[in-house]
Amino acid sequence: MLWWLETQETPVIVLIVFTFCYLLAIVMLLAGAALSAHPIAGKVNATTPAMLTPLGVITGLVIAFLAARVWANVDRANAYVAQEATAIRQVVLLSEVLPADLRTTIRNDIKQYLQFVDAEDWPEMLEGRNNLRRPPPGLPEALIALLSFEPQRAGEKVAQQDIARAIEGTLQARRNRILLSEAAISPPQWIVIVVLDALMLLTIAMLHVGRHTTTAINLFVLSTAVAACVVILMINDRPFNAGGVMVGSGPLHEVALP
Repeated sequence: MLWWLETQETPVIVLIVFTFCYLLAIVMLLAGAALSAHPIAGKVNATTPAMLTPLGVITGLVIAFLAARVWANVDRANAYVAQEATAIRQVVLLSEVLPADLRTTIRNDIKQYLQFVDAEDWPEMLEGRNNLRRPPPGLPEALIALLSFEPQRAGEKVAQQDIARAIEGTLQARRNRILLSEAAISPPQWIVIVVLDALMLLTIAMLHVGRHTTTAINLFVLSTAVAACVVILMINDRPFNAGGVMVGSGPLHEVALP
């Protein structure tokens, strides 16, 4: 359910999250209204506002911790795609030094890899079903062809070494982005946020039991704040998945292959 929600467009995520938070607030409002007609209302009303302080601090710390990790993942996702594109661009540029037949072979292998990324690798990553055990086509073949070449000049030897490192860098960047695509806020962490939200709403309902208008206003304000925080987390979570803030494969498409 959470994975499905995070793959939706931002307006859909906003609508569902705010609806859920407001429904939870309505439940607490009705619970407070029911308590106000019960003899226990006098004892419940003795709850002190100081209870909200630790709950608010704990909720804020949890959301801040998750937000820091989520936004760091977005930055890393952009960096990995840029590293992959840069490494491929280095392979293409340095191949100019190599003999024509080897240069053509390497560039054809790079084209095969880019086609694989566009047709299979990226869609599979968006759906969370990438397999790191399967080597991507193109790059291993290019590396084998390169290492089978015996350079005759110093420039060819330097280019051979640098291209080999660039191909290894491409493979590492691909591995990093696939591993990062699997990083996400876990269901227990979402449950903690919901539980803390419910506890704060319940505390407000108990503080203002019998004062329905005041309770409704306070519940609305808190629910709006929590919903906004959850939306920010949700649209930035899973940067390589469809929905919300999404890191695309644009830099890889910008690699020029003559």
